[in-house]
Parts: sequence; structure tokens; C-alpha cells
Amino acid sequence: MTRVQELAGSTIAAYELLQCLGHSSCTAVYRAAGAGEERAIKVVDDRLQGEGELASRLRREGAVLSHIGHRRILPIQEVTHTSGMTAVAMPLKRAPTLHELMLRGQLDTEAAWSLLNQIAESLDLAHEHGLAYRLLKPVNVLVDDGQAYLAEFGATGERVGPLALSTPSFRVAQPQYLAPEQVEGKEADPRADVYAFGVLAFELATRTPLHESAPPAEILRATLEQPPPSASACNPRLPPDVDPVLRRALSKDPAQRHRSVRELLEELVYPPPAGSAATAPTIATPTPAFPLQVLPELDLSEIQSDRQGILDSFLAVCVRLGRQVTGPRWPLVLAHAGLQDYLLHDPPENGELVPEMLTLTRLADGFEAVFGQDAPRQLHRWGGLVGEHWLRSIQERPPWIAGPPTGRLVDVLSVFVEALNRLRGEELFTWNQVNRALFRVIHERNIMAVGRRRQTEACHFWRGAYEAALRWAGLGEEWLVAEVECGCVSGTYDCVFTIVRNEPPR
Repeated sequence: MTRVQELAGSTIAAYELLQCLGHSSCTAVYRAAGAGEERAIKVVDDRLQGEGELASRLRREGAVLSHIGHRRILPIQEVTHTSGMTAVAMPLKRAPTLHELMLRGQLDTEAAWSLLNQIAESLDLAHEHGLAYRLLKPVNVLVDDGQAYLAEFGATGERVGPLALSTPSFRVAQPQYLAPEQVEGKEADPRADVYAFGVLAFELATRTPLHESAPPAEILRATLEQPPPSASACNPRLPPDVDPVLRRALSKDPAQRHRSVRELLEELVYPPPAGSAATAPTIATPTPAFPLQVLPELDLSEIQSDRQGILDSFLAVCVRLGRQVTGPRWPLVLAHAGLQDYLLHDPPENGELVPEMLTLTRLADGFEAVFGQDAPRQLHRWGGLVGEHWLRSIQERPPWIAGPPTGRLVDVLSVFVEALNRLRGEELFTWNQVNRALFRVIHERNIMAVGRRRQTEACHFWRGAYEAALRWAGLGEEWLVAEVECGCVSGTYDCVFTIVRNEPPR
């Protein structure tokens, strides 16, 4: 049988294998050409799971992945079993691996935490559909423009652990990521991914490998026989509360691990009290843990108008309602934002201006990092609640907000924009009427975007707030809110919204 590492120049399932991109003893990944475009083809020797069993499983899982359609899980496009090997076709994504970034020291704590959140989101989605990744390790995570992509989903057999244990020359990449049950050759389920995610969290937090460099067989014996090392001993900046959380994730018994990678991530931020049963994080926990004490504040540029701040009452409302929207994920949002003090108290409300504008930008970043693809909806909901609260705190809808829709919109914008200028202490919100069916609202130095440069718009919060104002005035069905210029994208941090009449087609 031809070795899987020696297939360059051959053809499998109409794909010409052009270049070997990497290999272990029983697997290899090739750049391949076929059907007018390039693919990545992973070839798996039948010694890992023979007689077509792996191909059958991957076809089933490929169909589920196609149904999920998650953009950060590279799909299985075709599976073929031939000549004692299984070939899996996937998109060819040209990007560095997480392993390469770790070796180069190119990940600060904020970037590492963002990638962990993205990986957790992808794994949880797969687990909800009954799939186990089986191959979570930094060499299989591609990082492109800050986005983490899971590659080679499920493309491994059950015998990799036993073969590596019994064959001194057997080569397997990053064997410390195999869960004990995989080392023993048992069927892997999502709890094996929880174990691997625990290893990844350990290595990102400590900047050290879980086990010292050694032949794969020695590392796998350590997985079966030795307790995991102390993360806080490897990195004294980590609080000791991290250790029991990671010990649970790295338990030899799958039943003792966290129920999901998201639960593990939440316990890393805010672990349960010592001696208590593992539960979702609560505000009553006395001491926050990783990464709250490690994560630096986001590197947001300072601009002059930031120093004038916003009303502390508005900040307090945003914090309080942000906690309501995020629920048990609130500690994760604060961890990403570097605002851990708000786990223990809200900002004071004495009606004074405080220099806290960047706090709201950091909170918006935290929403996007923690909620991923669902962040726009959560930011929109947060903005709607804040808008409703702020309007109620001003006054009930005054009787003079009446008449035709255009006149009522003029009235509500006058009230709302004046209130926004009060919370900033200066005239930085303006509006104008373009015509009967179009109004424009300008936010100079948008307090949800200041100092943050992004590739896509990020003002879902304000759409929610303006829609709340329209509902307050009884105009929710007659006008639509859209953003036409995002300061995060342009770099000006000035955002322009339009409010357009929702007229039926003629």
C-alpha cells in the first residue's frame, strides 16, 4: 500500500494532488486541483479506521455540517474511500494556523480570548447537532483576519492513540490534545472536545505546552497516568482559581468534565465557589479569575472629546441593562472589555459627567466577541432597552407629539436628540430633514464606536435605540432606521443614520 505521504502527483476522485502541506504517520493534507479550482484533500490511512468506516461517518457528518452552514467550520465537500485510504475534500483556505501564531508570539491576551470565544461558539454549534470535532488542536485552527476557522472536521479514526502508544516511531501532531478516551481507542464524543479545549485554554493562558516536549508515546502515557500541571504555577499572573476549573476540564473521566465548552469558558472567567457543585457563573462569587486579572484594557486611541465624558446615570443604565441582556454571559463580556469592576457594582448615579465614554465602546466590543454571529441581535436588543429606559426617565410622551407621521417624527427627534446631547454635555448629536420621507441623524464621536476601527458597521445598538424612540411616539410601523455611514469603518468615528418613511409600494 502506498504511504499517504507519497501521493503527490497522483489522482484521487478527479483531484490531482499537487503538494503535501503536512503529514503525520497515517494522514497527509494536500493542495489539490480539480473541477476548475483548488481544494485541500486530507488522506487518512485505513490503519486509523478501516474498511470504509471512516468514510461512512464523514459522509454523515458532512451532510450535517452542510445543513448547519457555519462559516467558521470548513465543510466536508466530498469523501472517497479507495485503495486502503479515505480522502476528504475541503475548501483550501490560505491562512496561518493558530499553532504558528502561538509559536511566533503574535497573540496578545485579547486576541487569544477572542479566538477562544469563536472556537467555543463553533464547537457548541456542532455539539448541539450531535457532532464531535475530534481534532481540536492549534494546527487545525486557521486564523484569517482575527477569525478562527476549524479545519479537517472529524477526519481521524479511533486507532490513532493506540498506534501512537505502541509504535515508538509513530508521528502525531500535538498529541497532548487527544483526550484519554481517544488515547485508549474508544469512541470520541463532544466531551473529548471539551478536554482538547481545556488543553488549548491552558496553553494560551500559560504560554507553555501542557506537557514538556517528548515522543508522542510518552505524552500520551502522561495523559493517561499523570495529573495536569498547575496553570497558576506555570504563569504566576494567573489566579489559583484557574487550576480547579482546568483540572475539571482535563479530567480522565469524561463524565467529570464540563457539560460544554461554553460552560468551561464561563468558569474560567468566574469560577464557582470552592467546594460547590459546578454551576453557571453568578455575581455572588467573591473573586474573578482568568482572564479578568490578565486581560489588558483594549487598545483604543484617545481623542479630545472623550475626556468630557457622559452622564454617569446613562452609563449606569447601559451597564445594568447590558447585564440583563447578556445573562450568564455578562462576565465574559466584561472579561473581553477589561471592565471586571462592573461584576461587583454599577457605576454611581449622581447626575455628573464622567470620563467613561470608552467604556461603552469596550462593552460593544465585548458583545461582538462573546456572541459572535448573534452579536447584532443582542446589541440591537440592548440599545432598544436603553432607549426605552432613557425616554421614560425624561417624561411620558408629551401631548404635542401628534399629527401626521412626518410632524411627529420631527417632534420625537427633537426630544431624543436633545436628551442625547444632555448625556454628552455638548452638541454632538444633530439631525436634519432631507425631504418628506427622509431624515438624517449624525453622531459625532459615536460613543459606541470611539477609537475602534472595523471592517463592518457596528451601530446595531443605536438602531435599537432609535426604533425604541419611534415605538414610544407610535411611529414604529411608519419609519425605518438604517445606518449609511459607519465611523468605525471610515475611521472618523462619526456615524450617520437615516430614518426613512415606510410607504407601501404604489
